[in-house]
Amino acid sequence: MTIRPIYLLSVTPSDDPDVIHLPILETEWLQPDIDLSQVDGIIFTSKNGVDALETIAPEWKTLPVLCVGKGTQQRAEARGGTVAETVKGYGEMLYDLIRERFAGSRWLYARPKTVASDFASRLRSEGITVDEAVVYETVCRADKMDVSIPDDSVLIFTSPSALACFQSRFSLVPTHTVVAIGRTTQNSLPGRTVHIAPEPTVAACITLAKQLAKEKA
Repeated sequence: MTIRPIYLLSVTPSDDPDVIHLPILETEWLQPDIDLSQVDGIIFTSKNGVDALETIAPEWKTLPVLCVGKGTQQRAEARGGTVAETVKGYGEMLYDLIRERFAGSRWLYARPKTVASDFASRLRSEGITVDEAVVYETVCRADKMDVSIPDDSVLIFTSPSALACFQSRFSLVPTHTVVAIGRTTQNSLPGRTVHIAPEPTVAACITLAKQLAKEKA
């Protein structure tokens, strides 16, 4: 059976030989001033957040951490951090967790420049301390990508920014099958069928994409 081509639109490549990584994004590390003595714990919503804060304030590892996603948890633990809790979703699950279990603590959210959830401001409106530090930015790569993407491809988007960069350089045609890592990315394509991975991980996206690649466009 012929398998349709699968493209991964993300910063980080996959080691899966059946997936073509399209490095349309790159990460720029920022250097904000951070005073960890004013907080009780750290919030990470991505592996990039962990890596960025490690370069700015490596003493973050002395504080408990809340993570979004298993991949973020694994990166925080690999860096020597202690993870207090991990949620699968993004804004809503993190919002509920903090207001129900950690409302009395002061948190620092190590975040990207562009975020897809307003959970931090919502928590602040309820009197819960969540400071924000913009520690990295994901941007479109400046170099032109001379790539021809077949019309029957399965495309995996790991963020709204990956989708935006793709659409600025390529055409998303009706015969492309789209897989999104979560609902925030899905919502960036209103009116179109977008398949969501059962877990917000690249591995789960690839598994789903392989299933869809066996189907006709």
